[in-house]
Amino acid sequence: MARAVIEMTGVSKAYGHRNVLDQLNLTVPEHSLFAFLGNNGHGKSTTIRLITGLLKADQGDIRVLGFDIKNQRHEVLKRIGCLIDYPSLYPNLFAAEFLSIGCTIKGLPKQEIDRVLELVSLRDTGKTLIAHYSLGMKQRLALAHALLGKPELLILDEPTNGLDPEGINDIRRLLMHLPASANCSIFFSSHQLDEVEKTASHLALLRDGRIRFQAAIGDLASQLEGFLCLDVGDANRAYSLLANLGYRPEITGANTLRLAGISRQNAGLIHASIINAGLELFESTYQKPSLEQWFLQSTDITTSDHAK
Repeated sequence: MARAVIEMTGVSKAYGHRNVLDQLNLTVPEHSLFAFLGNNGHGKSTTIRLITGLLKADQGDIRVLGFDIKNQRHEVLKRIGCLIDYPSLYPNLFAAEFLSIGCTIKGLPKQEIDRVLELVSLRDTGKTLIAHYSLGMKQRLALAHALLGKPELLILDEPTNGLDPEGINDIRRLLMHLPASANCSIFFSSHQLDEVEKTASHLALLRDGRIRFQAAIGDLASQLEGFLCLDVGDANRAYSLLANLGYRPEITGANTLRLAGISRQNAGLIHASIINAGLELFESTYQKPSLEQWFLQSTDITTSDHAK
């Protein structure tokens, strides 16, 4: 079992009379690419600031890389890299000049500059001022700065926020390779749910100040119930059969039905029931909900509300 790089137990935080986090429990395994999901105002940024020691919890324990963030923050900061707010870069400098400042502050050898530029695919931009970088390149340079010193854990708040599709794709590919290429774990928040689905190895859902779900992406996929669309010889007869078996079919055409909340195992049973009843089954399509659909259902937001 992988060790935990972040452990939060019974963590609560309030601003005045407003409780933002309420007995929050979170475990982030080593070498994971861990996505932290939740609507605005539900405590994501507060959680990140507690993990990095920028805020103090009112209650509970927080351990990062095995250290107590309350009493051993200096040890934690030596071992993590952070990108929490929009990066502050110096537009009149070259990438190597900018990174050399970080090396000087951290007491690192200049060889670190080439190492991190290679990690983020910016080695060939030495003669280009930061002012002429695209937003995606600037974000990769900020990540290079966070990677100085070979951190064991990267903490990123909305790393693809504001980027164009090309920039988002670049950051996605970079994040997917970093746990192996930089030997680190990554904890990141995001609103880009399609990117999370393509990128993350684990996720947690924060709602109303508590973790409502956390698991590996593969475990979530195996638990999700999907939709079964059937093309049959007689939709009305198939509807009566399935309704009598306790399902809730919906007739969508003269020969088609749709059933929601169906597992793959149930899909097989439904096929057998239809065929055993002497009905014709021409086609069956099974679809699982996307991560976005799961997120909207889990946060009690309808698709129409989301579109507004």
